[in-house]
Amino acid sequence: MKDERDVAENKKNENPSYTQGDDSKETPKSLKVKADAHDVTPEERKKNVKKLAGAISHSLRRNGEINVRCFGNAAIGKAAKAIAIARNYIDVQSLQLECSPAFITTTMGDSELTGISFCTFASNKIDGDEEVNIDNCQSVLMVKADSRDISGEERKNNVKKLAGAIAHALEENKEVVIRCFGNSTIGKAAKALAIARGYTATRGPDLYCWANFIVANMNGNERTGIAFYAYTNEI
Repeated sequence: MKDERDVAENKKNENPSYTQGDDSKETPKSLKVKADAHDVTPEERKKNVKKLAGAISHSLRRNGEINVRCFGNAAIGKAAKAIAIARNYIDVQSLQLECSPAFITTTMGDSELTGISFCTFASNKIDGDEEVNIDNCQSVLMVKADSRDISGEERKNNVKKLAGAIAHALEENKEVVIRCFGNSTIGKAAKALAIARGYTATRGPDLYCWANFIVANMNGNERTGIAFYAYTNEI
């Protein structure tokens, strides 16, 4: 399975025309996302996401890439929202954002934790390219949260099933939208995308995605979620 270093090398080869900023001040090549405390107010959560989005967009402008490293669904959800905002931030400079989720590991005490790194890149927009409207995408997958009482093995199987559905949609239509509401579904989708990258790589192409905010009416209540627009570099 490709790791975040492989993803970075692939994107450098695909986007050699990216021009870095003139500022010689060193910016980080990776950011570790910290989950917010449970007692943080909704307003503080939004501010924290915007701060992270600012850090991501700053690194993208200066370096053209940033690895956003997350452990746990709360951190993954926070990162996905920040990436969606950062995409709008760099759009002002005619830059486009894309990323590839990859699995990462770290050791904490005697335990090894598995997380997700959003290997995120900026490239110059090409004149004449049409903006993607995710509402027009033929393949749409709605991610369902797992029940709390299912086993860890069942959770893994459900992620693999979603990964299979993503890979199949990409093979059929070369694009797919994965709709998520809540951090647990965002985390599930990110893991499935990382696995689906391996599935599509067996055919040759690599998988990329970006995140966008979506709104839906559920039982009379308006809910905001995240949609991952995934596609391949297949011609």
